Amino acid sequence: MRAALLVLTIFTVPLVAGSFTLLSDTLDLGVGTYRSVKFRITPQMADSTCISGEFFTEPIPAKIEFILITELDYRRGWEGRGEIDTLGVVYAENGPFYMDIPDFGDYILIVSNRGNTAPVTLQADLSVSFKGSGVQYDSLPFGMTLLMSVLAIGVVLAAVLITVKKMSSVKT
Repeated sequence: MRAALLVLTIFTVPLVAGSFTLLSDTLDLGVGTYRSVKFRITPQMADSTCISGEFFTEPIPAKIEFILITELDYRRGWEGRGEIDTLGVVYAENGPFYMDIPDFGDYILIVSNRGNTAPVTLQADLSVSFKGSGVQYDSLPFGMTLLMSVLAIGVVLAAVLITVKKMSSVKT
């Protein structure tokens, strides 16, 4: 399984259009504890999006649980307001990591030491890769932006002219 993940990672990384670092840190995870990492996938990043990288645990190799959920489900679960839909769950030991991200949105990656009998220190280097452009465009097209700018300048000029006219009529 590890060899398949490694081969998959090696062949998919050159095909990506962009990526960003999700987690490059050392986490101390006590027994039954977790850490969460919040991130956003925009519509421009939603094509063939995945989390990949590698991680290691110390002092002993331990299975770590990675759970991908939406931010809304995370808040709902934290407040105890119903069911939580998990979008992906990976139990893995030291080595390569790969998880698909289904679509755009706000996500939480939970890194959990649930199920282990000893605390661990996790060293992870995970990144999000995607085929999309990742470029975010302004919601207003150039023509609309120009129109709004001209309109704003016109309003300011009108206010200045009205003020000047009132000031000159008061002096006489």
